[in-house]
Amino acid sequence: MFSTHRFTLAVAFIVSLVTIPFAQAQIQTYEFSGTLDPNASQGFTQFYISVQIDSTAILVYQDPETQHYENAVGTMNFSLSSPNSGVGAPLNANYSGTVNEVVYSKGVAGDSLQIEAIFDTVFAFPVTARGMIHIEQIEQPFIELSGLFPGVLTGSYSATIEFAREVYERDATEPFSRFAGAGTVTSVVGTLAAFDTDRDGVIDDLDLCSASLVEETVIFGGWLDSGVTNYTDESGCTIMDRYAACEAEEATQPTSPWGWFQPVYSGPTYCEQQVVYGLQDDGIIDYTEGRMLRNALNLSHSSQGPS
Repeated sequence: MFSTHRFTLAVAFIVSLVTIPFAQAQIQTYEFSGTLDPNASQGFTQFYISVQIDSTAILVYQDPETQHYENAVGTMNFSLSSPNSGVGAPLNANYSGTVNEVVYSKGVAGDSLQIEAIFDTVFAFPVTARGMIHIEQIEQPFIELSGLFPGVLTGSYSATIEFAREVYERDATEPFSRFAGAGTVTSVVGTLAAFDTDRDGVIDDLDLCSASLVEETVIFGGWLDSGVTNYTDESGCTIMDRYAACEAEEATQPTSPWGWFQPVYSGPTYCEQQVVYGLQDDGIIDYTEGRMLRNALNLSHSSQGPS
């Protein structure tokens, strides 16, 4: 049997726990660094952890506060040090996953991120490696849950962290090598510079349309595709947002007391008609796209809908 204390505290401890090739994956890399409690971390005082996540991973559970993905972890790397440490040798191996999941959560007490991976490999002899990371936000939120794949902000964020790395002989119940640590995250490097909840390319602080209609092309009436790209302007509003604003404005107009005998106009409103000219004046669309929008808008009002 191997000793459970095969790494000394006098040198830096660097572990590349997991390496899995992603096929046509879209990779997000999260980096966390900060300080460790030496009493809870075998004498180490600093840590750096990086994890590569596949944003095309399988979503197995979702609610307004939680998103749970499987087959999401590509690499998981730990680097630990103490004040008098040198540089240790990395452990490099290729793994195939048996448990591989990421859970993102938002809550009143704070955001949390939990990553777990269990992998089988042959490293001198058959072994099973397990990596676990749990990060709990203390103050400002750093996880974006907007219905799409979550993102993690870059910045100085305060969070608690607990993590463990274990290596087992194949089918053994106790690890022959184990490290567990606990401490405080002081720096986060993610894929987001700021929250962009509706993912329209304009951050929330500058976005005048915080819940944009982000269909790829402009759709009228929920069914008629104009074929015109649903561009987003500098204020964070899409073309469809502009038409939706006209609908909202129309809904607030008072009803005429004589409406019971007045003919009902079923064509585009004046506001909707003016949208095209505003888009052209702003340089968002050209004349051809403007004509396509006008034709589609008129057809959506005159038609009974999709056949």
